[in-house]
Amino acid sequence: MSPASVLALLAVALPLLYPAMALNAGWVRAMRFALPLLPLPALVLAVGADPGWQLELPWLLNGGLWAMDELRRLFLLLTAVLWTVAGIYAAGYLKAHHLRRFCVFWGLTLAGNLGLTVAVDIGSFYSLFALMTFAGYGLVVHEGTDEATHAGRVYLIMAVLGEMAILAGLLLASVAADSQMLADLPRAIAGSPRRDLIIALLIAGFGVKAGLPLLHFWLPLAHPVAPTPASAVLSGAMIKAGLLGWLVTLPFGEAALPGWGALMIVAGAVGAIGAAVLGVRQQQPKTVLAYSSISQMGLIVLMVGAAMADSERAPVLFSIIALYALHHGLAKGSLFLSAGITLPSGAMRRAAVWLLIALPGLSLAGLPFTSGALAKLAMKESLLEERLEFAVAGYLSPLMVAGAVATLLLVLRYLWTLNGKIETGRNPPMLVTGWLASVGVSLVAFWWMPWEVEGLVKSPEWLPAGYQLWALAWPMLIAVALAAVALLASRLVRQRSLQ
Repeated sequence: MSPASVLALLAVALPLLYPAMALNAGWVRAMRFALPLLPLPALVLAVGADPGWQLELPWLLNGGLWAMDELRRLFLLLTAVLWTVAGIYAAGYLKAHHLRRFCVFWGLTLAGNLGLTVAVDIGSFYSLFALMTFAGYGLVVHEGTDEATHAGRVYLIMAVLGEMAILAGLLLASVAADSQMLADLPRAIAGSPRRDLIIALLIAGFGVKAGLPLLHFWLPLAHPVAPTPASAVLSGAMIKAGLLGWLVTLPFGEAALPGWGALMIVAGAVGAIGAAVLGVRQQQPKTVLAYSSISQMGLIVLMVGAAMADSERAPVLFSIIALYALHHGLAKGSLFLSAGITLPSGAMRRAAVWLLIALPGLSLAGLPFTSGALAKLAMKESLLEERLEFAVAGYLSPLMVAGAVATLLLVLRYLWTLNGKIETGRNPPMLVTGWLASVGVSLVAFWWMPWEVEGLVKSPEWLPAGYQLWALAWPMLIAVALAAVALLASRLVRQRSLQ
């Protein structure tokens, strides 16, 4: 067995040991402080192993096969990094309250999330996806409050419906392909007489996890009530599992599907803009971030729709989608972890903390010279109207501009609501270490990744052209102006109400 195969087995097996360890109360402290160690085999696998290895598991279900290509490598890296820094944070965040229960569900959810990224057969992929989904329920309801119970109930209902749709879609696709390998599904779906039914089931099923509009209801309920480190992985890594499900099953590049592409573009636009309209009205910081995740996933859905509509551009768009997913996952995870930080004393130290809180959010909005700037420029370059050949391609550019404005408005709203909730005090060492690590990886990991995108070059000397700087800056200026107008209007209303 190759070293990569051993690491893949350890990545899934180590977190699965937690339910057995929880039977002994004396192991609780060790379980808590070992949380950051659980994703390390997967992290080493993503960083150190070259794509192309395979691991056959003939004893698993009908015979499992795990492997890694470039797409899965990037998703595995995102997942492992985010769970590692969130694990460090969690070790400092957790109290004695239901500690064993949290560790068990954390381990099970992590095992599913890591495993599905390397599973290339239908049985393994679906089983690990379902494990992640249903174990995640334990993280949502951890606090045991009425709000958590309600959020967990909605989460569970949506999860069951989503898993039913995924299973039905995968079974129909497997029959059409006469294969249990995910790689054989796209071509078979494209030529199946039940093509539209299978696509609808897979879009809806994975869309529950990805926060697709009308399937997103669990997100703004679950994030505010879940423990902060759980919110970080729910938004940063787990919703990307739905995106990965689309990318490895839908018939991208096999056939042009302008109807489905247009539908996804409309759904992405509704998510990107509608979530911002709802999000800026929220009072809780983590609720604002939940709507921000829906909005950002809406931008990704725009690209998914373009890839479905234009089969020739699909390979290029795939690299952009994966690139944007990495950028968003790391930045959003950092923002969620910042929701549990307390401010130190001293004006300079407080200013430094606020800067570190704001940087990942500004990166999401496309601040020049950040990973977000490069991700957004890559997205705009790939979605130019003259490069795409389908009816609604001309609407993509204004939708991306609106999405950029919406992103910064939500970031500013988050900072505003956090300012009203954040307390002054000392942070536990591991909590602040996990948060600082998340900020660091959100700012540097993107640049370390080897990738190539058509029309763009990444290097330490990379600088946007002047027109690109302006393309990034003017939507941000509009967002700042809108925020200033809203703030002024709210103060005028408040003054009139006091008169």
